[in-house]
Amino acid sequence: MKDAIIKIIDRHVQEGEEFSCELTTSGSLDYTPDGFTVIYNETDEELKGCQTVLRCSENAIVMTRTGKYNTEIIIEKDRRHTCFYQTPFGELMMGVYTKNMFTDMNENGGTLRFSYTIDFNNDLASENDLNITVAVKNTEV
Repeated sequence: MKDAIIKIIDRHVQEGEEFSCELTTSGSLDYTPDGFTVIYNETDEELKGCQTVLRCSENAIVMTRTGKYNTEIIIEKDRRHTCFYQTPFGELMMGVYTKNMFTDMNENGGTLRFSYTIDFNNDLASENDLNITVAVKNTEV
């Protein structure tokens, strides 16, 4: 596990309106020939005390959040998964369909990008793009 700087750019379209946010935080990267894991603590006030873990293999990303709100989302290109999502307002089951997924990661960091939709009861709720850049500390990406 190496200490890393993690930059996350989240863009989503909901009911025709586009929203985006950017977060830069510290975390860690564990890289193996079979995949990589990115871990960081949430900094948003509502999610304080939560930790997010992205376990990435060649074909899928499993994102889990533990702490005050527990979540598990499976990202797998051209597949829809039903996922558990906990919010301040209660627990939900939602559909996650991944349109695109790209990783260019090595032991010093790299990029992870994926585009996906979220639906509730098969009704589209949002279209999302997530771009994550990881740089092992003292290493440029």
